[in-house]
Amino acid sequence: MVKKSKENSVGESPIYLRITIDGKICELSTKRTIIPSKWNSVSQKVTKSSEESKSINFYLKSFEQRVYDIYHQMIRDKETPTCQD
Repeated sequence: MVKKSKENSVGESPIYLRITIDGKICELSTKRTIIPSKWNSVSQKVTKSSEESKSINFYLKSFEQRVYDIYHQMIRDKETPTCQD
């Protein structure tokens, strides 16, 4: 998700990953920014087809996968995942 309310001086907004566990919501900064008009909120990715867009989309997919991997590892280790984890 893009946080338009936190737009910087060059018109870019930060991209966050939202996680919900047991009804509790956490948002993680991806440390990436994008001009909001280039963001597709339905598909949750950058829509323009440029090298920068491909790079950001790849990074976001990798970031998301890392979160899933950590979550599943915690489940395998019989830990109870929380948003803070």
